[in-house]
Amino acid sequence: MKKKLLPLALAAAAGLTGINSAQAVHVNPDGEGEVLIYPFYTVEGGQATLISVVNTTDKTKAVKVRFLEAMNSQEVLDFNLYLSPQDHWSAAITATADGAQVQTSDTSCTVPQSLAATTPGVAGPAVAFRNFEYQSDSKNKGTDRTREGYVEIIEMAEFNDAGNAATAAMSANIKHGSNSVPANCAAVAAAWNAGGAFRAVPATLALTEPAGGLYGYGVLIDGAAGTDVTYDAVALDAFNDTVNHTDPGSLLPSLNNASPADAVVFTDGAATTLSFVDGIDAVSAAIQKSSIANDFVLASGVNAETSWVVTFPTKREYVDSTPATAPFTVPWSATNTQACEPISITYYNREEQGVAPDALDFSPTPPGAAPISLCYEANVINFNSSDVLHASDRVTRKLDVVHDTGWLTLGMTVDATNNRLAPASSAPVGTTHINGLPVIGFAAQKYVNGSVGGVLANYAGSVTHKGTVTLTP
Repeated sequence: MKKKLLPLALAAAAGLTGINSAQAVHVNPDGEGEVLIYPFYTVEGGQATLISVVNTTDKTKAVKVRFLEAMNSQEVLDFNLYLSPQDHWSAAITATADGAQVQTSDTSCTVPQSLAATTPGVAGPAVAFRNFEYQSDSKNKGTDRTREGYVEIIEMAEFNDAGNAATAAMSANIKHGSNSVPANCAAVAAAWNAGGAFRAVPATLALTEPAGGLYGYGVLIDGAAGTDVTYDAVALDAFNDTVNHTDPGSLLPSLNNASPADAVVFTDGAATTLSFVDGIDAVSAAIQKSSIANDFVLASGVNAETSWVVTFPTKREYVDSTPATAPFTVPWSATNTQACEPISITYYNREEQGVAPDALDFSPTPPGAAPISLCYEANVINFNSSDVLHASDRVTRKLDVVHDTGWLTLGMTVDATNNRLAPASSAPVGTTHINGLPVIGFAAQKYVNGSVGGVLANYAGSVTHKGTVTLTP
């Protein structure tokens, strides 16, 4: 076989249809990509959250780090982060008296520069999360709303050092020296000043489109219980084929900047490429599920608890208008600070005995909403008396189940007409709808044995949700 024909043969073997999948946003099952979405952070109940990102490539990268609160994905902080080749960056989200803050012991260059540490392993200044973006809501306007949310990291550009001395010099400023400190972060920050290299028109630096190779994970640390819940960030690859290097503090790039607006969706091992008009629809399609499934463990013998995180990272783009637009059906209410999307639930024990709960089993019932619904961008479902993540009343629902162990399926296609996306075009023939809602998340499980032989014997972990993808004419 000729070498140049190999990609086409592999695409055919994988069941790809439509345009080349390399040009369409998709979830990378290997965990590396241009966009990383961390489904949950929290500082409630004395917890802290650690966020890490790794640049596995030999290229310098500019990325946007964005923290969003859980109720309606309003931004509470963002900044630019510059990763040198093979760089690793991490930060801790911790509580303040009335909100949350981020702090890092990492020296990688950030703009604003004040966040970065100046000495490896010694934490730099903490930066508090802000509540500016949701002041139009009638309630839940305080900084306490910043205590739970999720994180986006979006690659904006790569530095192409070859043949461009100015670009190579900027990369050299970003690269860590033998003392583990970048050569000149001040010069990187200054490049955003008026007349600086990042603002020059025409451009003096050779920045090229994102190429991926980022991976990340989050750790929810409960110091009092002696446990942590670790999860992988969801990696979106082939997100953007253009440079989108925005200034610090800009609300761009966002998940709406997928370019081209095409997505690869996987059904039963086969891949289909769908084309959309808006980038946000392509991202939604890439993570859309008609249902998700996962385990719960509540066995009293080991004091087991289970809480689910269910996050809709594109929801705000569909509910911040009246009426809401598909695949969501209920608009955000600034009065009630909610947009409650109906779901369905069926759960089973480990011997196949199934139960469909009634409305009284799923509480509290949100005012004016369907009894069984999820109302926020990042939601926490506590099973029975579980409270693994110490989630606030702002984002929590309680599900009473009659089995102490089993699994649950959460249906996303309650409204068969509106809980779906319609591509602008699709393959192989005709219009294909992708059903359900764009969702990510995990089940957090904890086992509490207390002190065993003088040693604290508590354990926790996470299990990523499994999803079903359904395409219909």
